[in-house]
Amino acid sequence: MGNVARFAALSTKLDAISGRFLQEEDYEVLLHKEKVTEVARYLKENTHYASLLADIDPEDVHRGDLNLLLSRKVIEITEKLAHFTSHNYKELMKALLIRYEVEDLKLILRAISRNEDVRSLDALFIHSKKFSHLDYEQLLSISSIEDMVALLRGTIYEEVFRSITQEDLEVREFHAEMNLDFVYFKNLLKKSKNLSNEDRKILEELIGINIDLINIQWLYRARKYYGLSPEEILNYTLPGGIRYKFSQLKDLVYQEDPIEAVISSVKYTYPKIVAMKDIYIERKIYQYLYDMFKKANRDNRMNIAKLTSVLHFLEYEIRDIITIIEGIRYDVPVEAMKDFLIRNFD
Repeated sequence: MGNVARFAALSTKLDAISGRFLQEEDYEVLLHKEKVTEVARYLKENTHYASLLADIDPEDVHRGDLNLLLSRKVIEITEKLAHFTSHNYKELMKALLIRYEVEDLKLILRAISRNEDVRSLDALFIHSKKFSHLDYEQLLSISSIEDMVALLRGTIYEEVFRSITQEDLEVREFHAEMNLDFVYFKNLLKKSKNLSNEDRKILEELIGINIDLINIQWLYRARKYYGLSPEEILNYTLPGGIRYKFSQLKDLVYQEDPIEAVISSVKYTYPKIVAMKDIYIERKIYQYLYDMFKKANRDNRMNIAKLTSVLHFLEYEIRDIITIIEGIRYDVPVEAMKDFLIRNFD
């Protein structure tokens, strides 16, 4: 089956989703709200989030609950779109949803490392209930990393947890978390190999750039804030980058001034993400990815680029709404708040 025929029905659904995205005037309205309840009411009465918030009283919604509901929107849409795919493409949709399963496992890891009660996490999970194969009831009953290792044996996460101990987790919690990210990207790349040649190449490039940006951000922060040795930093990088293979990352981290080396290198490879202040680095990365997906969507109308782009656009929209909600909480001025949004108002 050709790509045009494969994506015909799906493309119509994606166009419908795109047509409902928030416009600049919606952001301006939200940015000038003074209370979280006002944001919730506007979203419920004026946007495509109405169905998501149908059972929510805007005057009685808690900030954390609203953030969680919004975060689940991407999962809901991805599940619906999966019904318009088949065979290898449906498997890819399931692989995309593993990202949220990974986030839930990270919550459990943090709770275990801090000796907190895992059972309290149930309301915070965002995984796809339709496509996840993990036994969350069992996961909520564990009390140690050893329990988690045993429970995840035989799953795609087995390698991550094969030799981890409580002591490892307490010393290097982020190591386990980054290894979980590796599982997600590794599985996604594996599923992409079963797509058409056109879609495989597109997806491998998009994933590779994403991994590049994650690794560059990691090198910068690990050296500047964590004081890790070059060997430790390299041990936590993700394989699969496009412009930064292991040899390039190794060369950067062993420089006399690795932070300056990273900045100098990125000026040539990804110049748009160079930021004057650390707090803007993550925003610059998301903006770069946003522009990347926008270009991919524009250039490749009837292939996998359109699907991945629309899902990422929705994710970024939700991230911006949550940023606005947090800005209201801390009484951040409107113009300052715009500096933290993925959507560019420049």
